[in-house]
Amino acid sequence: MNEQERPTPEQMLARIRSDSDAAPFASSAGKLRLFLGYAAGVGKTYAMLQAAQAMKREGRDVVLGYIEPHARPETQVLTEGLKVLPPLEVSYRGSILREFDLDTALASKPEFILVDELAHTNAMGGRHAKRWQDVEELLAAGINVLSTLNVQHIESLNNVIAEISGVQVRETVPDSVLERADEVTLIDVSPDDLLERLRQGKIYVPTQAAFALEKFFRKHNLVALRELALRHAADRVHEDVEIARLGSASNRPWPTNERLLVCVGPSPSSAKVVRAAKRLADRLQSPWIALHIESSAAARWSDGDRQQLHRNLKLAESLGGEIVQASGDDVSQALIAYASSRNVTKIVVGKTGDTGHHWWSRAASLVDRLLRDSGNMDVVVVRGLDEAQDASPGWHPNTSHGNVWTWLEAGCYTIVATIITLLMNQVGFSEVNLVMVYLLSVVATAARLGRLPSIFSAIASVLAFDFLFTPPHYRITVYDSQYLVTFAVMLIVGLLASSLTARIRNQAEIARRNERRAEALYRLSRRLANTARTTDLLRETEQIIAEVFDAHTVIYLPDKDRQVRPMLGHAASFAASAKEFATAQWVLDHNDPAGAGTNTLPSSEAFYIPLSTPDNVAGVMAIQSSKPNQQISIDAKQLLETYATQIAFAIERNNLTERSQRAELESETEKLRSSLLSAVSHDLRTPLAAIAGAASSLDANIQRESLDAGNHALLETIVDESQRLTRLVENLLHMTRLSSGNIQIHRQWLPVEEVIGSALHRLNPVLEGREIKVQMEGDMPLIHGDEILLETLLVNLLDNALKYSPNQTPIEIKSEQVNDGIAIEVADRGSGIRPGDEIKIFEKFNRGSGPNIDRRGTGLGLAICEAIVHAHKGTITARNRGGGGAVIRFTIPHDSIPPRITQDFDE
Repeated sequence: MNEQERPTPEQMLARIRSDSDAAPFASSAGKLRLFLGYAAGVGKTYAMLQAAQAMKREGRDVVLGYIEPHARPETQVLTEGLKVLPPLEVSYRGSILREFDLDTALASKPEFILVDELAHTNAMGGRHAKRWQDVEELLAAGINVLSTLNVQHIESLNNVIAEISGVQVRETVPDSVLERADEVTLIDVSPDDLLERLRQGKIYVPTQAAFALEKFFRKHNLVALRELALRHAADRVHEDVEIARLGSASNRPWPTNERLLVCVGPSPSSAKVVRAAKRLADRLQSPWIALHIESSAAARWSDGDRQQLHRNLKLAESLGGEIVQASGDDVSQALIAYASSRNVTKIVVGKTGDTGHHWWSRAASLVDRLLRDSGNMDVVVVRGLDEAQDASPGWHPNTSHGNVWTWLEAGCYTIVATIITLLMNQVGFSEVNLVMVYLLSVVATAARLGRLPSIFSAIASVLAFDFLFTPPHYRITVYDSQYLVTFAVMLIVGLLASSLTARIRNQAEIARRNERRAEALYRLSRRLANTARTTDLLRETEQIIAEVFDAHTVIYLPDKDRQVRPMLGHAASFAASAKEFATAQWVLDHNDPAGAGTNTLPSSEAFYIPLSTPDNVAGVMAIQSSKPNQQISIDAKQLLETYATQIAFAIERNNLTERSQRAELESETEKLRSSLLSAVSHDLRTPLAAIAGAASSLDANIQRESLDAGNHALLETIVDESQRLTRLVENLLHMTRLSSGNIQIHRQWLPVEEVIGSALHRLNPVLEGREIKVQMEGDMPLIHGDEILLETLLVNLLDNALKYSPNQTPIEIKSEQVNDGIAIEVADRGSGIRPGDEIKIFEKFNRGSGPNIDRRGTGLGLAICEAIVHAHKGTITARNRGGGGAVIRFTIPHDSIPPRITQDFDE
């Protein structure tokens, strides 16, 4: 295959997706089918129920998880004959709310489940805040889901819907949920027909219908919503077409997709800009990045600013954008540099409604500089919120958030400089030296307090110099024009010095913070590498995270049953709560973050992050800020993810080391035990053979009439027990040879009936009086295996059936031909196998339980059987049978085509 014919990774992925679509509902994860409409009443629920009835007629397992009680006769008719999941009743403020019962749905695990109203907000106290999160958990559990959604509930269209209808929709669904849907069915009717349905009372009751006609259900609103729904469906169809084209065998070259970058800040307008970038990326079918540049101005942000930035970045993440944070004092240059490194073709940036382009407006200058310096990259400018809307509490660009004491301290610097200059003036220093003292106070103010206090100090210094040292003294007037130049230069130098000093101060602060985090990550990696015990590892982790994030930490590790438990000595006050345990367990089971600051179990006291490696979830880390009601920021979460990966690999390394040490110890113990058993078995074999031979000779030579009944019974006991001990010794020898791997398999083609017959003959004394049923196919091929080992295998299976079943019940042997060899079953009518022990019974020295059990066994028989079957590359299983008893089935595969036995008949 040449390079032109070689499929690209995208083509291979598309072919895989196309193959999975050709065999729907075949993968382990569930499939999501959405019925999309542009308003209530278009018929989404009706169409979903029609699909459910069609699947039921095909014999599918369909359950109604939750259907909104529309009270429409035509809808209620379609629910007849379908299994209905009882709703979960939740008490809320004196009312009983009916919600979807997620836990019951997961327990029943139907093939298909219908969950209406994907955007619904769950009642307080549920595991998830939103119904779409319930659906995601159903899909993760392998349950196929059918659900409904209106276009106004799509997150990226939220502000567009508000502008069209004048209604701010509060319940939204992230676009990532729609993108993972396997099928989207558009349900469409004309706006006129929909309005007629509304007037007829088929959507709402008359009083609600009249209100809806006045507000949301106006024709121009419906037309616009319908266009959005049709456009979204068309984009989805286009995506499916592209997947089909990529999955085809065509080797035509494909153009590179565009890449978008949106600049995100602490302004409320950023939410609108992010949504616009998402819509543009969808139109262009291109990936997009949400970038926040942390500049020196970030040091002056309030808690409200940071919370707004956190919300904006979280919104971008929920819409499917890649979240990136970088640092740089010049936002424009840092943004362009990052965009160039990522091959970005379009930069999306917002501007406020104020178009005055004042010199102090950094928002306007950012747009201008991007337009000037962007080169071959396109700049898309999105109009943000109006100035009044944008000036929300907590967001004041380029304003200092210092208190009154900050300004008083700045004034004190100027007062001290004035006192010094007065003294210097008395001594006779020149005016140039006095100006230098004032400039020094401005620089000190900037270094100590920041930009705005230093600007205040510069202006105050000019005024003080004019008032005290220029004629006429003690008046704010200037007679000599040369002093105007002095004042201007003094003010400009003071402003520049204060600005540069404040910038350097803020950059140094950012650098120190990044250095602390990098140093903490290095210390964590170094300590984890040098820590051999898991408890010491967790203690080091707790100390470092407390230093870096000023937070309490609890690490939960799973036990053998995959149930979380906090490590002793590392438990904060919240760790013992049942609710926190449930959150940690959910994170361990689903390998997703949850808790405070997320949409999953948000009422938890801490933020929970999984400690996951590519192959396993090693534990869960819970972080709770030491400051009340403070959430973990986006950049802190990203750093925590890095920490979590390091911790997870360290825990996994320690676990592997401990397992390796245990395995080595077990191996040495097994070798010692095998050697001991082998030595004892060889020493016992000879005297046992002599005892068995002597007992058999006595039994054959002594006349039965010469022995009374008691002595004859004793002789039979000697014969039986010596034979049983002989089989036990042989089993021990077989087990030691099979465990050591030194046994040689001498395969040959054997008739199945001869193998079964030799095993029955060998057990003939103990099978006396027991009914044995043998069932074989008429044209049974030969079995390919070691004759002695196969006989030993059947002897042990029959001996096991004898021990675990009453004497009056039959033992059944069945053999049949399967695709890859011969399968043989041995079945009894005993007490069966305890649930969960189907695999455990093949372990060494494991004996079953029940009322009809011969306790004289050692528990080696089935372990030998498994070892013999595995030596033949076969399989062996155990199960209970109907009516009582157990069935043990093994399969011996063919490694070539079995020969056929031909017979010649003489006439």
